[in-house]
Amino acid sequence: MTTVFVNNTDLLSSEWRFLEPVWSDPRATWEFFHGTPKNWLERSVSRPHLGRYRAALQAVRSARARPADSILVSHLPAMTAATNLARRHLCPDVRHIAFAFNFTDLPTGYRLSYFRRALQGIEQFVVFSEAERALYSQTFNIPKDRLRMLHWAMDAPVPGSENPAPFDGPYLCAVGGEGRDYTVLAEALRYLPEIKLALVARPHSIAGIDFPENVYVFVNLPAPQTWRLAQESGGMIIPLKTGQTNCGHVTIVGAQLLNIPLIVTRSAGVIDYVDDQTAFMTEPGNVADMIKAIRTLSYGQEPVKLRQCNALKTARARSSQTHWVRYFESLLDTHPAPSGRD
Repeated sequence: MTTVFVNNTDLLSSEWRFLEPVWSDPRATWEFFHGTPKNWLERSVSRPHLGRYRAALQAVRSARARPADSILVSHLPAMTAATNLARRHLCPDVRHIAFAFNFTDLPTGYRLSYFRRALQGIEQFVVFSEAERALYSQTFNIPKDRLRMLHWAMDAPVPGSENPAPFDGPYLCAVGGEGRDYTVLAEALRYLPEIKLALVARPHSIAGIDFPENVYVFVNLPAPQTWRLAQESGGMIIPLKTGQTNCGHVTIVGAQLLNIPLIVTRSAGVIDYVDDQTAFMTEPGNVADMIKAIRTLSYGQEPVKLRQCNALKTARARSSQTHWVRYFESLLDTHPAPSGRD
């Protein structure tokens, strides 16, 4: 029997094939659906996200055609909720895996009630930190044994050919648009005018922040240029909002695999990826702590090299996509699973 992983997402392009390029198993095939807008109507209406619901329904209908041989795999919470609502109505016995289940900010009020209802009956949720297991179990009333932690996995990013950095000499960088505290970073750099910093962010993450002249801000810079800028910098800073922020995993692992030294805010959401042996850790919201870490990163050669070496070695061992492949192999080993999840 061949199992079909019916995979859907609404954030990535139709060319994204998840694990298909790196995993060949005669027991499994892949089918892909994407919620990116396909027509004028889907592009014109932002709420509700019509492409998301169209892709969710397409995926569920595909699984319904062969319920004993299908496993639904949805990515990110909103697509997961839409897919699961359709699954419960059209093919409740099909297994459903919620992959990359991650919230920058937890929903409240009506949206919290909606997610609690919509997530019922999902077999397993894959998260990227142990802190998220406890948090989402409590928030959404999900049994903790249904939340599985896997480290973020990826190949080393491929930097582009051109570096857009506007500086002639050495500089640091900061990258990321979710869960970031760029106010603290701006204040720290105000006290360090001799240090240049290139910042790559999303518009909402820098709104209202007054950056000093030694900070150059890029908005929505393409990934190849971002990684070229980061690779040729003296180090990357990832300032997180709180000690509970569950963001930054992709940026941290990418930087580690490119051997870029790191400053990271100490947060329960990232302790599975960085510590005092692999990065310079700062306390949330602490400008003085950030200043000290930036000075050490800029001028302390031996402490920097030691952390780089530790981080690269750890990331190569922990963040290979083979770990994700093994997880999906385990799903095949238990397919079909007992019914009665709902």
